[in-house]
Amino acid sequence: MIFDKLKKQKAVYSCFYDSEFNAYDDNKNLNIPQEVVSIGICITNYKGVIIEKFYSLISLKAAKRISNRCTEITGIKTRDLKDAENFEQVTNKVVKLLKKYSIKSIYCYGLEDKRVLEKTIELYDNKRSGRYIAKMLYDVRNDFKKKTKGIAWDQGLPFLKGICEIDGPVIHDALQDAIDLSRIYYKLIYSGYNEKIYEKLNREREELISYKRNRRIKEENATVVSADLVRSKNKLVDFLEKNEILHMDAGAKRAIIDDLNLLFIGE
Repeated sequence: MIFDKLKKQKAVYSCFYDSEFNAYDDNKNLNIPQEVVSIGICITNYKGVIIEKFYSLISLKAAKRISNRCTEITGIKTRDLKDAENFEQVTNKVVKLLKKYSIKSIYCYGLEDKRVLEKTIELYDNKRSGRYIAKMLYDVRNDFKKKTKGIAWDQGLPFLKGICEIDGPVIHDALQDAIDLSRIYYKLIYSGYNEKIYEKLNREREELISYKRNRRIKEENATVVSADLVRSKNKLVDFLEKNEILHMDAGAKRAIIDDLNLLFIGE
């Protein structure tokens, strides 16, 4: 496995990659095609020490502006890309770095980075530098899954940062996310994760999933009712909050409480 070889080959350098892309708005407006708008990489030695970093914004090729969703997630605005280099110029620089350190595999988290990179390659008809990068992208979740026997690998970077006790939020900055991924990798592969934090975060994650699955009432369903009915509702909510309900997890209970509070509004 890759993480076993790193211990033996002292001269090996590793590359961690992340990108941000022009994500669709909720209405999936096809006038704003998905394309890479920033790339971040960090190169580490076999001990996990970062020896070189690279970050660049990328000018738009197909879209006329950054989508609202992309700005909301990344903070990147259309005006930020005004003087940015194009995709081919940026990927040429990345390839030079990869060759400088004899990188054979590029670690990324999940499949989205490769998918959108390949879409951007198509937009540019970029057959060289873009494809050079794409063919080396390796989903690091494979290593996480093997190392933790399937326990911790696909819960997202915030979850993995938590169980690896790495401070700070995930900010959706390509370079910072690449750095975070490198820190998670060396902690998870060589030191392991905090099992107590894992249990806590996993329980919270399952409760959130259950909460979203069990919510039924929306704002338009709200009903103005008499004070007597509000008091009855409040008593039921109080009972639910103070007592465990057989076969009902915390997420489902909170969903019912919030539904009740949203459904019945006092006059």
